[in-house]
Amino acid sequence: MPIAEYVYTEHFREMNIAQDVYSSFTDKKNSNDQFLYVHGLLKEYDWLPTKCDGRIRLSQAHRRWRKRLKKYLKKQGLLINMDCTTANKNNHTSDQYRSRGNEAFKIKNYEESLKMYTQSIMTAEIDSLSFALSVANRSAALYYLEEYEHSLKDIDQAFQSKRYPLQNNYKLFERKGNCYRQMNHISIALELYSDCLLHLNSNTHLTFAKKEKIKIRISEFVKKCEVVEERRNKINIKYKSFTKLKFDKNSGLSKWVEIQNSKEMGRGLFASKNIKPGEILIIEEPIAGVFKNSMWMFNCNYCFQRCLSAIPCSKCSQVVYCDETCLRKAYTSYHGMECSLVYPLKADPTVEPTHDLALRCFVQLINLMGVEHFCSMVRKYNEPNFSFDKSSNNCFMDKTFHSIYALDGNETKRTVSNLFFMHCTASMMVSLLSLNEYYDIPSNFLDTIGVSLVHLLCIANLNSYASVELSKYIGKTSNNISNRSATYDSIALVLCSAYSLINHSCDPNVIVQTYSGVEVTRAIQPISKGSQLFTDYGVKFMSHCKEERITHLFDQYQFQCQCQACTNDWPIYASLELDELFISNGPLIINDRDGDNHLSIPKTTLSKFNEIVDLLLIHRKINVDCLDFLFSFLDLLYSNFEKPCAINYKCILLVQACMYYTSDQVHYVIE
Repeated sequence: MPIAEYVYTEHFREMNIAQDVYSSFTDKKNSNDQFLYVHGLLKEYDWLPTKCDGRIRLSQAHRRWRKRLKKYLKKQGLLINMDCTTANKNNHTSDQYRSRGNEAFKIKNYEESLKMYTQSIMTAEIDSLSFALSVANRSAALYYLEEYEHSLKDIDQAFQSKRYPLQNNYKLFERKGNCYRQMNHISIALELYSDCLLHLNSNTHLTFAKKEKIKIRISEFVKKCEVVEERRNKINIKYKSFTKLKFDKNSGLSKWVEIQNSKEMGRGLFASKNIKPGEILIIEEPIAGVFKNSMWMFNCNYCFQRCLSAIPCSKCSQVVYCDETCLRKAYTSYHGMECSLVYPLKADPTVEPTHDLALRCFVQLINLMGVEHFCSMVRKYNEPNFSFDKSSNNCFMDKTFHSIYALDGNETKRTVSNLFFMHCTASMMVSLLSLNEYYDIPSNFLDTIGVSLVHLLCIANLNSYASVELSKYIGKTSNNISNRSATYDSIALVLCSAYSLINHSCDPNVIVQTYSGVEVTRAIQPISKGSQLFTDYGVKFMSHCKEERITHLFDQYQFQCQCQACTNDWPIYASLELDELFISNGPLIINDRDGDNHLSIPKTTLSKFNEIVDLLLIHRKINVDCLDFLFSFLDLLYSNFEKPCAINYKCILLVQACMYYTSDQVHYVIE
């Protein structure tokens, strides 16, 4: 049982009323009555938050459980900061982060300094000296990490703040010139070096000797500009143009994929033609998402794109955005409310990431539709005779009410304790919303809003998945990712309407990858016309034994998988590192349909496969074109080898690694 669910269960068990509570809960005739019962129960036993001196305050019972859990988790080696005041801006705290960043910068640990400077920026009051200094310092860390475009953005932020010390402007001009020089914009770089010297000559805070030393350094940079052609080819590799693929904004599905209903699994996605490995089947932006780690600071909180020169919220210290556009959109869509509402529960063990996701879905819908329209749609949806007709399948692809609310939450299959827990969480959310200045919840809408939150909590719990990226700039001592083993970060918990319709198999035939905040689903097996698309719900036969899969799927999703891997109890394969993916260059025999040895895969094909492994293993760099070869190789393997097959597994792992390492080479444009 998760800690969050355990708290509510144990709270009433210690009071010797758990069985009576569950009995009364299940006796209620409908979901509205169940919510009103639980909300009233928590209010009676002093669990719901209140407002005191203009600030939201958690109840005494809630605070007592937080302390108990904090002590328990500390014994387990987990230290959690539950101080919600850290959401406020504080220049003193910002200066402490910047000082730690400076210490890391001095020893050339630029990743750690990047992390500390970003925390300093998030914590500093906007337009303060602390903010300006932190942005300028981060630009230096980004320069040494060879993130020149991000460094330029931070330099401009420092200039625009108007609080950066004028006597230090020469540093920004010099760094800006260096960035443009590294990017081969020589004429701009020379102009900036000239500006640097002008500010240096007028500087009254530097000694003559210091000025002369800086001038010599600038003259060396100018000389480097004269021989920059020698480096042009090398730099062009880093700044080459992206591959762009365009998709219709009104539909995230390929025209070869359609929504159907099956007797065994309900709604699902099916192929309307034969599909080969590598074909793109879905491309969509998440309808909602939240960071799995509340302290994550390298992606935009609105579009989830990787952003190393992000700007913070002007009011809280918890989020960053790509630019002003994303900041405004987020504030209008959800952050205007979250900024003051969510952070009293910061790092609370009774709050899971799926709870944040459900609340964000709710706030987005309320801001889009208004409370009254939203509640009328919820009531219509909850009518006993309500059902979707076939034409309603298209509603899953828009970003309105049905794209979220029509997803399955499995409420009827959940245990009583789990469903009761969902109602407790929804009651907490309703109370927080009621205390927030942005919302005035009429009493006649209380049960409808509560029921909607329960459903959204169940949807998020059932349908969300982790958006994963290749690890980069995580504060380690190594500044070169090629010196580290390949690891991946679970960046955000996202909810995608089309992807959520894909059912589970322990032998999935699709894979999803994040490209700058866009989720792209491809086939990794041949899928015949009329067959269903399958993903995995966190477990698959290649990496988890049958018993683990059965337990996970039943506990989390309340079903037992009947795929071929489970029916035939396919063997698992040990987790393989990149250096274990090599394939022997000896003959690899393909059997014909009669079982006779017919031909072997050419050595050139095997050599190409091993060459890709070698490139990833040694250089951590690969061209996106290599994926075409790997998908063709997968097609060949699936067409000629019976599953399960170790070489298939190796190829899938290599495809996955290549997709991560080439994710910055492709832009998927939704128009």
